[in-house]
Amino acid sequence: MPRVLFISYSAALGGAERVLLDWATGMPGDAVLACPDGPLARRARAAGLSTLLLPQRSLELRSGPATRWGATRDLIAHAGEVRRLVRNLEPDLLVAWGMRTALARLLGAPGYPSAFAHHDFLPGRLTGSAVRVAAAAAAPVIVPSRAVADDLDPHRRLTGRLHVVAPGVDVDRIAEVDRPPAEPPEVVVVGALVGWKRPDLALDAVAMARQRIPELRLRIVGAALEGADGELLESLQARAAEPDLAGAVSFDGHVADPRAALARATCLLHCAEREPFGMAVLEALAAARPAVVPAACGPAEIVDASCGALYAPGDAHAAAGALVDIVSDRARAAEMGRRGRRRARERFDHGAAQSRFAELIAAASAPAPRGAAGGRRVPIESLSLVTVTHDSAAHLATLLDSVDRHLPGVRMVVVDCASHDDSLEVARRQPGVTAIALDENLGFGRACNRGLAHVTSAAAALVNPDVELLDDSLLTLAAEALRSDRPERLLAPRVLNGDGSLQDTVHPPPGGAADLIRSLLPAAALPGAAGVALAPWRARSPRRVGWAVGCAVVAQTRTLARLGPFDEALFLYGEDLELGLRAREHGVATWLWPSARVVHHRAHASAVAFGGEPFDRLARTRHDVVQRRLGRRRAALDDALQALTFASRIAVKPLAGRSAARERAQLRALVSVRRGA
Repeated sequence: MPRVLFISYSAALGGAERVLLDWATGMPGDAVLACPDGPLARRARAAGLSTLLLPQRSLELRSGPATRWGATRDLIAHAGEVRRLVRNLEPDLLVAWGMRTALARLLGAPGYPSAFAHHDFLPGRLTGSAVRVAAAAAAPVIVPSRAVADDLDPHRRLTGRLHVVAPGVDVDRIAEVDRPPAEPPEVVVVGALVGWKRPDLALDAVAMARQRIPELRLRIVGAALEGADGELLESLQARAAEPDLAGAVSFDGHVADPRAALARATCLLHCAEREPFGMAVLEALAAARPAVVPAACGPAEIVDASCGALYAPGDAHAAAGALVDIVSDRARAAEMGRRGRRRARERFDHGAAQSRFAELIAAASAPAPRGAAGGRRVPIESLSLVTVTHDSAAHLATLLDSVDRHLPGVRMVVVDCASHDDSLEVARRQPGVTAIALDENLGFGRACNRGLAHVTSAAAALVNPDVELLDDSLLTLAAEALRSDRPERLLAPRVLNGDGSLQDTVHPPPGGAADLIRSLLPAAALPGAAGVALAPWRARSPRRVGWAVGCAVVAQTRTLARLGPFDEALFLYGEDLELGLRAREHGVATWLWPSARVVHHRAHASAVAFGGEPFDRLARTRHDVVQRRLGRRRAALDDALQALTFASRIAVKPLAGRSAARERAQLRALVSVRRGA
């Protein structure tokens, strides 16, 4: 099954983004979406799609030189994000959802297997030329209508790689809200309030139609998008207050589900003269409502005379005449609605559109390297997951949903340390979860050991509750851990932050040469093998490390049980460092296995318990663990290298305009520990 990364520059939830969600959640394999936080990300998470959050940027392009420069700067930054996401996730295919991401992919990840989902008309000659170059570098290129295809590729240079896949509609879902139109009759306009969709023309057309049908009303469903003219709504409201429309127009704003508004309407009016497709038009047909649309572009490919009326683009008089013809003959309107629903079902089937998209993606996906395990898997019953919760309900729900999505049927053990929220209830609601309720907060290590005692599978994964799975790659780690031709090992996946950047979760042994060099020179300053030696979490192939942060570790269950796995004298922090050092003493090495990936949403326990990062506790625990496992001299050396690291960052960060407050707090905590040593 392909592993596909969708990237969207936009955070909005317009028609194109709704299609993204429909197709991404309907395809086989593992899909990840990267987009800014906003309506799209929220809907994606609710739909069960793994979502990484990118910075929010303006969608405005042509307001002036400053805006154009800002757009160029943002595009370059977005190219860096695309490059980072491709490097860290190694998807089988990158799907650039929109022009900006297609251009960013051309800059940031040239040559990487990619598809381009293009759902707009080109905005101008210069940008259009650049987008055509980006399209020439992608395969497949998927567009929603013949009109968009002709605009992008007028000379047919993309033949064989350019595919028209019209979005589909779930007719049965929309038909659930089936009721007679409202009285007095209503015309509905559905879509974002932006100038190019011509909501002003809709007001004029309805005003003219009211001269023949005085009781006619207009309902406008939609809100302004980010970057749109902020004065547009005010001007529309002012026009609606004029005598020929007064009291006949309602502005409903954004509505998550337009089905009720479509059910009330006698017909839908669409006024955009250059609409790439028109999901609202298709949904009106599925709702058995005629559509009055311009005879151009996407809507003209959806509607014919059997189910609506087409008028000359931009002609309010013609639109008004079509409205009068339909609204004044209810029997004819009802028959057009029935024909429209049949047309939507036959020509724009939801399942057929999903299948066609999945077919194109599968054909374009090139399997990415899966590491030395070679994609080896074990049966699902060979692996169990163990996590510990304390007031972790929100994070736990995300973890359990991702486990259910990517590892269906795997057994999971949740040990709850006397949570005050509904963590325990969240665990008990999920099938296949063994929930263990403790009467007190025993701390991470002791609670994790209790959970491991309930594991009967050959391999176990210890995961934090604020981890999210992106795929089934923990089975790769389980397969590697269970190999009979390899020694016992602790295996750690590549760990990503919530924006797709790498998290520094594997480290060299403390107090070594790598720490000395890194205290003076950031690992990012060194390329290649030298940089990986200082920052092993950047490795792209399996690598032995000194220890791994305990947010996600996989090993044979018997190995973990023999080790403890955790020292129960430690309440919180340092358990993972202590485990790595003690495992090494017992001949059990720790390895990074970067072909497996998880997201770690990071430090929820400290945020709840301590109101932030408890630097004093962190410094004290690290010192004590290193001293106990490696000796007093090594602990003193490690303290000195830590202090040197913090001091060098305090000196350098202000030169780059960055705050060094965190490093100052860390240094103060370390000095306090040394004084008490």
